[in-house]
Amino acid sequence: MQHKEPIILYEDTSLLVCVKPAGIASQGGGGFQMDLTDMLKLSLKEREGIKGEPYLGIVHRLDQPVGGIMVYAKEAESAAALCAQVTSDKMKKRYYAVLEGKPTSVEGKLINYILRNGRTNTSHVVEESQKKEKGVKQAELAYHIIEEKSYKGQNIWLAEIELKTGRHHQIRVQFSYAGCPLYGDRKYNPDTKGKELALFSHYLEFIHPKTKKVMQFQQKPTEGIFPLFFAID
Repeated sequence: MQHKEPIILYEDTSLLVCVKPAGIASQGGGGFQMDLTDMLKLSLKEREGIKGEPYLGIVHRLDQPVGGIMVYAKEAESAAALCAQVTSDKMKKRYYAVLEGKPTSVEGKLINYILRNGRTNTSHVVEESQKKEKGVKQAELAYHIIEEKSYKGQNIWLAEIELKTGRHHQIRVQFSYAGCPLYGDRKYNPDTKGKELALFSHYLEFIHPKTKKVMQFQQKPTEGIFPLFFAID
């Protein structure tokens, strides 16, 4: 298997922004493959000549099969400030996803209540009447359909999604529940013909913890089925 390396988009003394390759764990991957955090720490040691373990604070995560933009903190104070933006839903994240089903509207919102099952590492939608039960969280996202394509005898749709909340497997669970499961999502779409999950975090926006500037980053997905959609330019 080819070894994938993260792409560094930006770095200063406070933080580091990179593109996580799909198939690599954000943290604690286990096995013989290094996770993204360890890869970045090793790179920091080599580039900056750091002795011992460099500090690299994890602000948010992407699921292992998901590629896209992530930000890490290089000092504890910045980590606290960035994490506060995540918990208050002020860090803006947009994704591209390929759907094996067409939503009822070209654009709209999905609002559900989600419960995580730690034993199976899955989440599922519950009824609104259960919203006050332990562990149930509201999940909200906005989407619009960019393009439709025919591929290997089936129609698939490219959607851009903006997360309003950050829940476990949120995009995958909400679209599966809506009857538009993601292409390549073996966990929530077992009948899919895709071999790789078609979900990519292409846009990240946050406030720099030191300069207070608005930081915006974009990256095009280039792997899997995404190149089929010429609308990504």
